[in-house]
Amino acid sequence: MKIETARFGVLEINPDEIITFPDGILGFEDYQRYVIVEQPDSIFSFLQSADEPWLCFVIMMPELLRSDYQVTLEPQYVKELGFKDASDGQVFVIVTIPEDVSEMTANLQAPLVINRNTRLAKQIVLMDGMYKIRHNVLAELQRSSFLEAKQAAK
Repeated sequence: MKIETARFGVLEINPDEIITFPDGILGFEDYQRYVIVEQPDSIFSFLQSADEPWLCFVIMMPELLRSDYQVTLEPQYVKELGFKDASDGQVFVIVTIPEDVSEMTANLQAPLVINRNTRLAKQIVLMDGMYKIRHNVLAELQRSSFLEAKQAAK
């Protein structure tokens, strides 16, 4: 299958790679089908719409910013996404990159939860108050590296 993209040109993808967000992504509810475009040697990937060439999100794994990051799904979401086991899941967060890249942020409060087996996904809004919509990526990466180095020194 071929999809048109503004960023990558024409992508040839396996239809089995398509991830479906039945409710869309917040602010983009009309677009449900996406594919992950990984970037070798980068902590970032892209979530490219399979239906709209211009719609593409920069994403990353939240545990790269916070090693203790966890998402607890309500039973309705577990059922909705068809989870049989937690290991079926994959979590990403959307990254916003402004002109000044030092101001780049990740939305840890509203992660994208994907069931790798069913290829169903949902953006979950965490209401526990532990995370914010805008976590500075560079500051979190520095903090994470510092904590890892500190633990390794013990």
